[in-house]
Amino acid sequence: MKTTTAIVTGLWAVLAAPALAQETDPQAWMAEPRDWSAILVQDATALHDIVIDSHPGVHDHLNPAFRGRVDAGLALALERARTTTTPGGWWWAMRSYVAGFDDGHVQIGLKAGSLPMRWPGFLTTYRGADQIVADRDESDPDAPPLGARLIDCDGVSADRLAEERIGAFRGRWFLQSQRVTFGDWQFLSAANPWVSEMRSCRFESDGQTRAYALNWRSADGVDLPARRARLSQRAHTAIEMKTLADGGYWLSTPNFDGAPDSETFRNLTALIAEAQTKQADLRQAPYVVLDLRGNGGGSSRWGSRLAVALWGIDWARAHNLAPIEAIDWRASEANQARMQAYADEARAAGQDANAIADFESTATALGAARAAGEVYWREVGSPQPARPAAEQLVRGPVFLLTDPVCASACLDTVDLWKALGAIQVGAETSADTVYMEVRAAALPSDRADVAIPMKVWRGRARGNNEPQRPVHVYAGDLSDDSAVQAWIAGLARD
Repeated sequence: MKTTTAIVTGLWAVLAAPALAQETDPQAWMAEPRDWSAILVQDATALHDIVIDSHPGVHDHLNPAFRGRVDAGLALALERARTTTTPGGWWWAMRSYVAGFDDGHVQIGLKAGSLPMRWPGFLTTYRGADQIVADRDESDPDAPPLGARLIDCDGVSADRLAEERIGAFRGRWFLQSQRVTFGDWQFLSAANPWVSEMRSCRFESDGQTRAYALNWRSADGVDLPARRARLSQRAHTAIEMKTLADGGYWLSTPNFDGAPDSETFRNLTALIAEAQTKQADLRQAPYVVLDLRGNGGGSSRWGSRLAVALWGIDWARAHNLAPIEAIDWRASEANQARMQAYADEARAAGQDANAIADFESTATALGAARAAGEVYWREVGSPQPARPAAEQLVRGPVFLLTDPVCASACLDTVDLWKALGAIQVGAETSADTVYMEVRAAALPSDRADVAIPMKVWRGRARGNNEPQRPVHVYAGDLSDDSAVQAWIAGLARD
């Protein structure tokens, strides 16, 4: 089965639209008098229409509840529009609509600006199943101490509170990765009129339970991005190969961007070339670490190329389970136009003829399906030949290091590398549905873009919204490179 992900990058890249060129102040539009009720009606209706027109789930016989979600989300947004008077009301109603799909490939992003933030002088984050105070204003004597465990607020349990305040606007709250990534929003307020600021919360610390009255105030000057970055414990690695003191090899791939004009593309190309040059050393090393921390997706082609460089083509062919049986592409005019645009972009970027032909053939097939009145064009998987015996050329263990960021093409790579024998370590990944290959679409307000998938995979071994779980869980700070390296070196010796 051919791939059409040669230049399709991750979700954040799809939605990373620049601020409108004519605006010198990206915040100004939020202060302008507008009919936010009418804007919410227009944008919610447009999102509904985009999904009905182009999302593969609308006609998916294996997901009969999908259409109901689309309509229920619109109904709730329209109900909220009756009382919406602010940009915050518009934004969080739209985010709630998107969250209702429980699909990481359905996204919404502001094109410019941000909403005003408030906090009560501290932030919590998830440590296991508990919400722990992990950051506080040291000048505030009334804030709960670091390490205190949240019990409830205003009589509502910590778990239910998080589901109502965060999960309802982020989706997929059943995933550990979502709680780890967005748990610090429990005590942040960003002009969301659909949830209220808590008045009093109880925390447990050193065996004692105490109630704290919350003093909500502006977070201006607090540098919330830096505080939240520390709480996330997210590693920031470079694309590189390192030889460790004990002879092990460490290959870091924090990004799978497929855009040919990107620095990531050039760095990944260089990394694979280096891996091929040092192939014999990698295969004889006491252990190899494939580090995917920070990788939110991009093109799964990079994972396939690294797999061949390390294990060899014969081993890859013999052990790689077919990830899908077929692909059903939603045959819409907009999806067809997007695939043709990918072909044009690939040609302009000087990509090889095969990549361009893949995009163009998909666009042509979608057009033919539309002309025939079909809602799908099916791309059928190639028959799997008998897998010949292959020699294991990698002598030491291969550790696959993951974190909660791993999604989309990163997950595809985890599927592949684990099938070839890699041992997953670190933290549980994110998850994705079987709806893939996103494209961006604009909303009438011109203040936000949405991303929706164009195809559905059939017969994928990993289930819908199913994360990949490590064999060995790291309980410490995954951003602490030295500690993580020492831990994996210990695993290799055991």
